[in-house]
Amino acid sequence: MSKQRVSRFGQGLMAVAMAMATGMLGAQELGFSKDLKIRTAWAPQAKDNLRQSSLGFGLNFAYTTAAGTYAAEVGYYYKTGDIFIEPVAGTPPAGLDPVDLPNAGDSRRNQLDGLALRLSYSQKIDADWSWQAGAMLGGTRFKHEYFGDVRGQNWVATNPTSWRDTYSGTPVEGGIKVSPYVGTSWKLNGHSSLEINLMLLNYTAVSYQHKPGTGQYALDTDPASDATVGRIAPHNAFPTDTLTKSNRLVPHLEFGYVFHF
Repeated sequence: MSKQRVSRFGQGLMAVAMAMATGMLGAQELGFSKDLKIRTAWAPQAKDNLRQSSLGFGLNFAYTTAAGTYAAEVGYYYKTGDIFIEPVAGTPPAGLDPVDLPNAGDSRRNQLDGLALRLSYSQKIDADWSWQAGAMLGGTRFKHEYFGDVRGQNWVATNPTSWRDTYSGTPVEGGIKVSPYVGTSWKLNGHSSLEINLMLLNYTAVSYQHKPGTGQYALDTDPASDATVGRIAPHNAFPTDTLTKSNRLVPHLEFGYVFHF
């Protein structure tokens, strides 16, 4: 074999090696990248009168190396709830009328939302598929709205054992909770992909607990007729009422669309 042929053969091998290296680097897309991610999630069981579905979006910043992709996403998570009626629990102290259940009302609504930071790691399985794992920090501010109007039976001015409670509030439970997730991603084309994740949503739920008939009562006046009616306590003046907290880990199945730019 002539030296000229050997030289051409060597040049050919180098060209093939360079082409393979370039193709691998392109497939891995090494370096910095950014994405817009839009998600919806579904929980198999509703908790704390929140809806099973939730929404979220975020701007993802990633850095890819030969070992995998490391990413940080800044976004927003939202899970709303519907208005519900809380049953009146407890009995008034001795000497006061029983609760007038047909005329007692306690309306409530819960919501979960907030800014969220997601930290993740992903690796390619092949040209189109990859897996990812990470955690969402925040996004789980729990807001609890309530309004109650509860009274005893025979709420009239001439009844010395009459009573009426009114209360309302919007307590919020925040803090940074860690919600882990793991999933897979499928590349649709050069600019978009789909994600599926299983996430354990971590949050703290709060609930106002009212103890009926525990206020300081005085006769009230009906503003419409200026007539004296039954006894009523000052609004929200119930020192024995409490706010209970419950830690939750609720599984959610997430579906996301990713736009690469």
